[in-house]
Amino acid sequence: MNKDRLVRICFFALVLFSFFFFTDCSKRTSPSKNIAAEKKPDRVISTEGMGVRILYYENMHRRSMGKIPVQLNSFESSIALQHCKNMAEGRTPFGHNGLELRMNAIERQLGSVSATAENVAYGQLTAKEVVESWMHSSLHKKNIEGNFILTGIGWAKDSHGMIYYTQIFTR
Repeated sequence: MNKDRLVRICFFALVLFSFFFFTDCSKRTSPSKNIAAEKKPDRVISTEGMGVRILYYENMHRRSMGKIPVQLNSFESSIALQHCKNMAEGRTPFGHNGLELRMNAIERQLGSVSATAENVAYGQLTAKEVVESWMHSSLHKKNIEGNFILTGIGWAKDSHGMIYYTQIFTR
């Protein structure tokens, strides 16, 4: 299967998933439930599907600029997830500590990597808010708009409900 066809298939699958996910959520959520959820301190009720939603918002932005969408890579996502767990459990401080080790692990698994980048965030943020916060930072925005083809996205909650997010980009 050629690369262009694979990209189209992945994009189509993402669009279908997004359509069914957002349609399904809107059918089950009443206005009164939305108001109640907004008043709770932990307003991110579920992180299920968080990676796909972050990818959706970023790829919408990339498409608006005429850039190809980045594809979610499960191995990169597992590396991003581990970094989030390490931050959430206090094994490493919030930030990019250990980035070189994460990139070396990705290169050992995927082969030669010509460029890498990483975005991190924390807070009780929705997927859209995570992307918006990165878009308001010139360095994070540069990564989102960069000449990358693969990405991995992870998130983990600490014992207080704070969510840590990591996104890795490669080419």
